[in-house]
Amino acid sequence: MKIQIRPVIVAALCAMLLSGCVQYDSKRGVEVKWQSVITEQLQKGTSTRGEVLALLGPPSQIISLDEETVLYYLFERTKGNGYILILYNRFTVDARYDRAVFFFDDNDILRDYSTHIHEPEDK
Repeated sequence: MKIQIRPVIVAALCAMLLSGCVQYDSKRGVEVKWQSVITEQLQKGTSTRGEVLALLGPPSQIISLDEETVLYYLFERTKGNGYILILYNRFTVDARYDRAVFFFDDNDILRDYSTHIHEPEDK
């Protein structure tokens, strides 16, 4: 039985050409502006919903509850890399979410807020 070398070489070259590495970076949501420099300007019990909107812009989501309104800000950063081969694919994904939640009473006065920001990664 004689194996022809050329088809094997062609198949190996095609396999190498169809494989590759992937790297991506994705950012979605409201830009992070609720750092302590901004939130220090807000006072629970006196700041209004209009002041928060003026400082931070439109939220990702507005939630209406019985006696209060919630402004929810979300920013998502996703980074990943991977390998695409014919029979084997591997991806690594790191998703980080920065959030801020502001609670207002029925008079649109800031009742409470909470924020969480991931520290930037060292490169």
